[in-house]
Amino acid sequence: MAEKHFTLDEANRLLPSLQPILEQLIAIRREMAAKRRQMEGLRAHVRGNGATAEGRALAKLKEELESMAQRLREGIGQIHGFGCLVKDLDTGLIDFPALRQGQEVLLCWKLGEKTIGFWHSTEEGFSGRKPLGGEFD
Repeated sequence: MAEKHFTLDEANRLLPSLQPILEQLIAIRREMAAKRRQMEGLRAHVRGNGATAEGRALAKLKEELESMAQRLREGIGQIHGFGCLVKDLDTGLIDFPALRQGQEVLLCWKLGEKTIGFWHSTEEGFSGRKPLGGEFD
């Protein structure tokens, strides 16, 4: 069971704080993917001719990726520190542990949604999202 359970109002009030963090994390992941593609091209070139300039560029990219991964871990940790669960950084999906009729469930929010409008059981995940009803007022 989660350490913290959110009311719908508490979770919605947290969205303005979460949104910029989540947007930054998504941007970091996209940049990391681009750098990984760049690294693959450099690796192929270095293997082909052993070029030292490309080897240095490869080492620099690796260092940048490690720094970005650390920033990613810190941002995820910051979101977890609020009591939320990062479910998918590609789509910006966050869950908020909550109680519904005495059972633990997850309020489900996706970046781009103005407010939290869905929930699902802890076993279902995103595909089991259901529209909120009065049970979370």
